[in-house]
Amino acid sequence: MSGHSKWAQIKHKKAATDAKRGNLFAKLARAITIAAKDGADPAMNFRLRLAIERARGFNLPADNIERAILRATSTKENDELASVMYEAYAPGGSAILIEGITDNKNRTAAEIKHVLAANNGKFAETGSVGWMFQKKGAIFLPKAQNPQLDGDEMELLLIDAGAEDIGEYDEGVAIYTTPEKRATVEERLRKGGLVIGDSSDCYIPKTPVTLPEGPEKERLRKLAAELELHDDVLNVWSNAEKL
Repeated sequence: MSGHSKWAQIKHKKAATDAKRGNLFAKLARAITIAAKDGADPAMNFRLRLAIERARGFNLPADNIERAILRATSTKENDELASVMYEAYAPGGSAILIEGITDNKNRTAAEIKHVLAANNGKFAETGSVGWMFQKKGAIFLPKAQNPQLDGDEMELLLIDAGAEDIGEYDEGVAIYTTPEKRATVEERLRKGGLVIGDSSDCYIPKTPVTLPEGPEKERLRKLAAELELHDDVLNVWSNAEKL
């Protein structure tokens, strides 16, 4: 199995950090509210269905999910929340994408800019970094809940389910497909008896850069960690390998 991204490790390390800070549920609820802008019925709104499934995977209570959907029906609340994506240059000549949800774009941009400046990073012009990444649908299968993942037959099952690429990590296996096919692949995996630990869209670097261990790489790690702790940030994607 090939693996060209630390998606699984970064995502779950981030989830553990968020849980400790008590803001993971808030971020999941915001994602549901944003998705529900296009319709409050999960059966008719593919994006909302995926957001709800992901939230349930992290044990977001049903009441929180319902409130998040209802929030989208409020004109005032609906207008306040917006998705944002920032492009930035990071230490060591690396590039990052910062994905978030905010109720105040000016405030969030100013705060992100401050975190970048304090860690040898800076905003990049729109498009100057984004082209370095490819958007993918990613599905994580934890080994603890899927002991059958080892073996060539399982790899064939994953490919038959629609996996375009497979990344094997200590914690489990990440399957990459197109964002449009992610829900279909999930359904096939479940029918194959597999347990899905997490599922979301991610950004894979087209050409990963290698930073040697040292001050620059440590600065990049520190920058990514501080950005991920920001209440409005959902994900941070880097083109640096072995971050």
